[in-house]
Amino acid sequence: MNSLQSLLHSIYAFLLPLEHTQKSSIFTFALKSVQNMAHSLIWFVLIGVVVYVIAQRRRGRVGPHQYSYAQPIPAPAEQFSVKGALGYLLPASFYRHASFRFDMLWLPFSIVMNFFGLLGVTLGPGIVQSWLLNRFGYSPLSLPQNGFTIALQVILVLLARDFGRFMWHYQGHVVPFFWEFHKGHHSAEVLHPFGVRTHPVDMFIRNTYTGVGSGLIGGSLIYALGMSYGRDAIYFVTLCLAIFTILEIFEHSHVSISFGKTCNRFFYAPYMHHFHHGALPQHMNVNLGITGGLTLWDYLFGTLYWPQAGEEIIWGASLAELGENNPHRTLHGFLIGPFVAAFRTLRRNPPRDVSAPELA
Repeated sequence: MNSLQSLLHSIYAFLLPLEHTQKSSIFTFALKSVQNMAHSLIWFVLIGVVVYVIAQRRRGRVGPHQYSYAQPIPAPAEQFSVKGALGYLLPASFYRHASFRFDMLWLPFSIVMNFFGLLGVTLGPGIVQSWLLNRFGYSPLSLPQNGFTIALQVILVLLARDFGRFMWHYQGHVVPFFWEFHKGHHSAEVLHPFGVRTHPVDMFIRNTYTGVGSGLIGGSLIYALGMSYGRDAIYFVTLCLAIFTILEIFEHSHVSISFGKTCNRFFYAPYMHHFHHGALPQHMNVNLGITGGLTLWDYLFGTLYWPQAGEEIIWGASLAELGENNPHRTLHGFLIGPFVAAFRTLRRNPPRDVSAPELA
């Protein structure tokens, strides 16, 4: 088992090289954050080049569907070239856009909040299980600690995380008060691998649902089944999260990744999230899952959407809030505006916001 742990640690370090040092400082944290972002970009380019080559062989058909975008994207050339691949993966029109510049302004805060969210998911189940064990003693059930129970613990934690995150996302779209904080995330008019803005209130709620939620559900189930959530399970959970994190880069980009027609029916593929960010009416409040998660939740809540070939995408919170009409183009509008709009929804008869989507 020690050799397996060493292998898992090596794989995780290769996927996401997070280094832990005794000395901690703001400078060290910033340096590691830049390093991890660069590593994610390398993965984006490596996987993206494969998608680009496949698109060439399909004679310009990009990914599982062919989309049209409000922002122009170079089509794959007939012959492969490094310049052509980079031009497709990192289109200049995106990085000259005001939306991208604002995302870069907000990036450091996002890195910090995402770090705490990761800690909640990986360590939360163990904390809950330990508390239940100390409070109520051992569970009547007792499963031996072996490969099967370790796999079962990983599945339970990942399912709990997936469901918790979905419920946060569903709440953020259905409840007008929470939508005002979540809408800033949807106000991005270009998607790219460097990360997309998220309001701190929305991010705090998300981390609470995914971290505390997965800890309560996953930890309670692990305790009830008489299992011990140990280091081996944490390694596997962390490894899975590392893989999902790499695939999630493609959720917020124009590069289309599919798991295949059959797997897409069960597992949420990155390309499905592209339409979740669409400003067209049919794209609002759909595909609320996360890459690697189950499409089951969207199916049960009536939010599952299957894109059609040649379907148009215009990214943004709504058609009425694009360009100069986007209220989240400034730091003040992004941070303070949602508080004003959210508390207006608490009035007895608040004015109807035409940009707020409604579930069918």
